[in-house]
Amino acid sequence: MPHSKYIVAANWKMNKLASQAKPFVSEILMSYIRKNADLVICPPYTHLPHLSANKIISGFYLGAQNISEFESGAYTGEISADMLLDVGCTHVIIGHSERRAMNPFENSMIPNKISFALSKGLKVIYCCGEPLENRINGNEKSYVHDQLTHDLYHLSDLSQLIVAYEPIWAIGTGKTATSDQAEEMHLFIRKTLQSKFDKRSENLKILYGGSVKANNSIELCSKENIDGVLVGGASLIVDEFIGIVNSFNQ
Repeated sequence: MPHSKYIVAANWKMNKLASQAKPFVSEILMSYIRKNADLVICPPYTHLPHLSANKIISGFYLGAQNISEFESGAYTGEISADMLLDVGCTHVIIGHSERRAMNPFENSMIPNKISFALSKGLKVIYCCGEPLENRINGNEKSYVHDQLTHDLYHLSDLSQLIVAYEPIWAIGTGKTATSDQAEEMHLFIRKTLQSKFDKRSENLKILYGGSVKANNSIELCSKENIDGVLVGGASLIVDEFIGIVNSFNQ
């Protein structure tokens, strides 16, 4: 499908202090070419109020790294959708492999988290991807297919959903799927969701994540079914991240 506008999302994970966040983002925005790519920054929760003033900038959005499946109540340590909206969030990451690995109950909560976030008007960046053993054994597609059917098939609308394909073996390892491997999986994900949702998935954007850097983002964004990237470690380095963002404007 032809690209309308790319998405470059930054997952800061548990990095940077709130006092560092504002000058860091300001430096990025000074060099940000607002042409072909929207920018979504997903910092730790404590940083969100410090960055909310930037939400008035065209093409710049704030996201969170996780969300509770509940409205409110006695859920120690959780963050609600209303809390995120209150500090200017428009996006939220759900299903990241690190969350799935840390919490044995995470997989069972993902469908409810997605439904709840969407019902509140948040755009969901939904993460899926296979472990190394499944890639080696050649059943990466069946693994991701199972994730998609479990996590997304209860939905009636995909208009506010963004899928991020992140092969687990490429996250934080320095290994990156080749652009052809990524394109093959993106096409598979697109066709899988089209078979269920038909025209409701026509405008679905699928991002690639997994050791994305400035020197491989240009090749990734040249592929037909790669609509942007979800960046981890490289999003913490100003020059590297600016290089990634602006590679989508060449």
